[in-house]
Amino acid sequence: MELDLFKADTETFIKEVSGPNQAKVAEAAGLFIAQKLRERSFARQIITPRVVTRMDLQVDTDHDQLIFIDEKEVNVGPAKAINFKAEPDGRYVTTPRYKIPIFEIASDIYAKKEIELLASTQPVTKLIEENTVREIEETEDSYFLQYVDAAAAASGNLITYSTGAGGALTKGALKAGMNLIDSKRLLARTVLLSKVTFNDFITMTYQDLGSDLLKEVTVEGYRYYNFGGLKLIVSIKDNLFQHPTLTLASGDKARMVYFFAEEKALGRFLVLDATKFGLRRVFTTIEWLGWEFIGMGLGNTNAVARVTLLD
Repeated sequence: MELDLFKADTETFIKEVSGPNQAKVAEAAGLFIAQKLRERSFARQIITPRVVTRMDLQVDTDHDQLIFIDEKEVNVGPAKAINFKAEPDGRYVTTPRYKIPIFEIASDIYAKKEIELLASTQPVTKLIEENTVREIEETEDSYFLQYVDAAAAASGNLITYSTGAGGALTKGALKAGMNLIDSKRLLARTVLLSKVTFNDFITMTYQDLGSDLLKEVTVEGYRYYNFGGLKLIVSIKDNLFQHPTLTLASGDKARMVYFFAEEKALGRFLVLDATKFGLRRVFTTIEWLGWEFIGMGLGNTNAVARVTLLD
């Protein structure tokens, strides 16, 4: 029997987990998780994931860790004006590279008694989604922002900005973030911010939005996914955007806004095979665990920036 995990009732789910089709149930759940991760992870919206296999990877010389060797753009020096009796300077071309380690993200091992599953009115697929998918994707995005923070610090694209509006988002703050990237001969294309920061659009004035847009925002909120030539990616994971040490006069944590150049100037998001999902039955208890092997790397530190919004 082929099991459709999206439509399976609880009794069928428990029966399949207990029987010879356990592997098929786990495989179907794995496809379910992978689909949700692609839809929800903001890191995957900024850098399109690339699926790799063992053949694409190498073993690190220092330990038993798989790594991916990525190439950066070949550096070409500036052109020079010369007269007819001169010759251009010689330059030997090399290809810069950097390595991306593959690491694991795993959920907790969740467990539920069979009798409690039978008594629950919540669909099994919803239970799996709530307890596993969101844990994996939030950890994935958290690691991504750690990489971005490190890259922005290395390039000097990490600043604080006094908005004069209690740490609210302003056009001046957006301009400051864009300039960090644009001044490095790149173009800022995407801004990543929390929903709490995005809500500052409703406090913007006539000078910020103009009369027509101000009326619309006042009634319906800001409904667009771009502003000032930037694509807006809005996340509900506000905890990932709160500065660890800086606070506002109100006592709230200062929030951070991230800027990115076009994707080809960023780096890699690697997925080894596919997200996996394991199910097992231990007597009267059903246990499940989700995990994935991924790698992240930013090959151009100038292509990212972070602005912390202060009073």
